[in-house]
Amino acid sequence: MQTAAARPFVGRATVLQAVLSSVLRPGGHGAVVVADAGMGKSALAGVLAEQLDGRIPVHRIHTSSSLSQVPYGALAPLISDVDPLNADSPLAVMRSLLHRLYPERGRAEPAAAPLLIVDDADALDEATADLLAQLVASAQIRILLLARRITDVPAGLSNQVWEGVLSRHELQPLTEEQVHELCVQVLGGPVLTSTSADLTLAAGGNPMLILALLSETMRAGSLAARNGVWLLRAHMLPPEGRLGDLLRAQLSGLSRDERDALELIALAEPLPAATAFDLGLHRSVDALTEAKLVKISTGPSRLLQPLHPLYGEVVRRLVPAARSARLRQRLLASGAVGGRADNLLRWVSWSLDCGAVVSDAELVEAAYRANNAFDSAAALRAAGAVKGPEHSLAARVQAARACYQDGDRGSARELLDGVMEAAADLTTLKMAVLIRVQLYLHEQSGVSELSAVAADWLAGVDRIGAGGNPDAELAADMMSSRRGARLLDLMGRVSHGELQPAEEELTEILADARQAGDDEAILVAEALLAEIFTATGRVRGSYALSQDALAVLDRGGHRFMSYYHFVLQRHLAALLWLGDWDSLQAAAQHGTAGVFGALVRVAGVVDLAVAVMHLRRDDPAGALNYLSAAVEGLRTHDDEGMLPLALALGAFVAASVGRREQAEELLAEGAGLQPRGAVGYQLLSRGYSVGACSVLSMPRDAPQQLRDSIDEAERLGFMAVELELRILALMLGDLDGLGRLVKITEEFEGQQAQTAGRLARAFLDEDVEELLRFGVDQMEPGWGRLAKRCSDEALRLARANGDRALLQRVHKALNKKNGHSPDQVLQTGAPLLTRRERDIAALVMQGYRNAEIAERLFLSVRTVEGHIYRTFEKLGISRREDLKQDLLTGNNQG
Repeated sequence: MQTAAARPFVGRATVLQAVLSSVLRPGGHGAVVVADAGMGKSALAGVLAEQLDGRIPVHRIHTSSSLSQVPYGALAPLISDVDPLNADSPLAVMRSLLHRLYPERGRAEPAAAPLLIVDDADALDEATADLLAQLVASAQIRILLLARRITDVPAGLSNQVWEGVLSRHELQPLTEEQVHELCVQVLGGPVLTSTSADLTLAAGGNPMLILALLSETMRAGSLAARNGVWLLRAHMLPPEGRLGDLLRAQLSGLSRDERDALELIALAEPLPAATAFDLGLHRSVDALTEAKLVKISTGPSRLLQPLHPLYGEVVRRLVPAARSARLRQRLLASGAVGGRADNLLRWVSWSLDCGAVVSDAELVEAAYRANNAFDSAAALRAAGAVKGPEHSLAARVQAARACYQDGDRGSARELLDGVMEAAADLTTLKMAVLIRVQLYLHEQSGVSELSAVAADWLAGVDRIGAGGNPDAELAADMMSSRRGARLLDLMGRVSHGELQPAEEELTEILADARQAGDDEAILVAEALLAEIFTATGRVRGSYALSQDALAVLDRGGHRFMSYYHFVLQRHLAALLWLGDWDSLQAAAQHGTAGVFGALVRVAGVVDLAVAVMHLRRDDPAGALNYLSAAVEGLRTHDDEGMLPLALALGAFVAASVGRREQAEELLAEGAGLQPRGAVGYQLLSRGYSVGACSVLSMPRDAPQQLRDSIDEAERLGFMAVELELRILALMLGDLDGLGRLVKITEEFEGQQAQTAGRLARAFLDEDVEELLRFGVDQMEPGWGRLAKRCSDEALRLARANGDRALLQRVHKALNKKNGHSPDQVLQTGAPLLTRRERDIAALVMQGYRNAEIAERLFLSVRTVEGHIYRTFEKLGISRREDLKQDLLTGNNQG
């Protein structure tokens, strides 16, 4: 971890350049930077001072609340030669200050106006502010003011902002992407996306608090590196140590009434604003919102909450139990309803802390809400407090769900035993079904078991409805459950490749669900249809369906959070094929705002999608970092069996960039896993594993293994998987199936498919010019490995054509791309082989095997394989049989 002296500077480059431009204007100008404490004003000023070193003199003035009562107190270090008798004389102080700022003023060449950086300018005393304003107006100085609020800066200086003399800049909280960059810089390695997202949420994007959080969570052991990837192992961030000191310091200046109000808001979070005003807290609430310690939501409910989760956590820890109980009684005495829907979970937790009685119904609902917020500890606590038999099964289901989310699948299984057969209501039955499905998917391929679970669900619905004529509400709920059972069965069928019949049934269910207003069935049906549309190349339709499913998630709030991973994964797949990177970045953070710890459940899938995005952008190094994070995230949470694919893709990328050891480790881990998840992803995993092995050692049967996966994808109708694997085969030099590739791309939507189609046609048509454009210009990012294949094919075709002008044009383009001068490339155009490569190539042509070559040349077999692979790459061939003809045709000489 970096030291404080090496504190990184992230997310402020644009503001820095704007401030730098302002202060470099002629004397009499400058800037004001406004931001809350910890947002990086001082860090920005420090970087700016470093950049100005040697260009203009820079002096830094520090103020404080105590100095604000002393005339010219902030200037004391710069006016030490003022006679104490004249300490309050503006003229004497000005002369002393100018003498310090212009020590060599008698020189013929006029000195550049110095820059004065004023920290905490809102604490300047009036005398200093007036003097500095006068010096700015007379162009004697440049100035940079750092303040929390522009309205608190003395009028003489703040007026110069309104007059345009000083430019005004505001530092905004860091975005999730910027916090991720900050974490990577500080921790010095890959960081799981969920970790940086949770830190952003907890600290509100405040850099000072984020750095303190990193330090404190590392000290507490909740933030740790696992297999080289940094991740939060527990989402509770204890505000202790330096972090606690920082937070307590921000709360120390509150009045008694303001502290009472903040404690009540934190303990009841969220607290309706109307209740706070009924308690006479309106002035305190105004002061807390002005101090940016509390936020109030917009909309009809108008709820009060601590601005950041950390504030609420530290306040709740500071309140003694007896005082907490008195505050609760005060709230109850006001006549306000405590257990509102929007703060039921906090209210129940608070009541349990105080030893108050909570009904079993409220406890079950609180456990359900805690699970939706991924707070398993709170869910287990609430469920465990249920006493009566009426709600015992529902409590067991919520406890099972909490255990599953914590990774304790054995306890989850035990708690669910017998629940589906005994459940007396549809909600408990459905929750038990969903957890059982997750357990099946986690422990095996699970898809074949889904039909059995769906049948059990339908049997339970029939049993519950057998007691008599259901009322309208129960009848609607029973229909919804039956739709759910059908959708569960279809989920397994889609995963196994029964795409066309499943699409027809899903379309019917979706229409029925929309007519009935069944949002839960709508979002599941839309997500499954989106999966089918992506698999069959209709990615624009897939995007529309998955986008609508996300909108249903938004409308349902926490109620549908258990479907978040299911919908998001399918939405990201559509965006990857569309190549819409901005939307992908936004979707990666979708739905997690305000849900601390939510993203960790999908972090592996999100990082995998971002890794693929980096590959498509021709950034293999960035892709490998995100793949490392994806693998680690999926080792922890992998609901749909994506870990083998992340391992295989990581191995392929690692092998492609020469990181052999990492590639072999990833391949070994993948080989030890049982197949899981959708068949399409299993085929992709197998294909990329073959690709990685091919890059590492070029086994003779690798292309055939890849062709087998391609044939299986074609047979099942997984067009997207087939397209991906055919592109991979082309990268590895397999030119079979180009006609099929063209046909697929004619039906498949998206930029990548269009590019692949043009490329395949160029190979089929032996279009040297088009191949050369791909090989030299790299018309699409992410095609670097194929670019080499294209340039090699263009060179081969030009040599075979016999057109000397064409051959010279190809040579010229390739030489320019590779930065070679003419004498570095053979006249024939054959790639230059090293002496060792020529020796090994000669033995290959004589029919020697790799082991025999290694023995003759005193090399390892792996070294021989590497030389052969590089020779094949240079010559643009993939078979030993092509080597003799290529060398003879090219007349390759060293």
